[in-house]
Amino acid sequence: MDQHNDLKIVVEIESELMPIVPEFLENRRKDCDRLEQFVESADYASIRTLGHRMKGAGGSYGFDHISELGELIETAGLAADRETVVAAQARLRDYLDRVEVVYV
Repeated sequence: MDQHNDLKIVVEIESELMPIVPEFLENRRKDCDRLEQFVESADYASIRTLGHRMKGAGGSYGFDHISELGELIETAGLAADRETVVAAQARLRDYLDRVEVVYV
């Protein structure tokens, strides 16, 4: 097991976003589950749409990495690239498990 998997990823977020960040992150966890379902049914149009939404929303909340993964998922959805979607979903889940929000 990679020893880095236990390291926290600290993200500084403006304190005004405190009321909405927990729900935002919970919705991204739900997106991980949705991605699994979409991959199982080979629903690449829904994968692309979900990735596009994540790409747009992540940076708005201060989570640039979520936007980067969203772009990767969107592109993989367009290409019907199952392996990349699965890998990006795993990276997103790992990120969500390790992210620690610090409000400034």
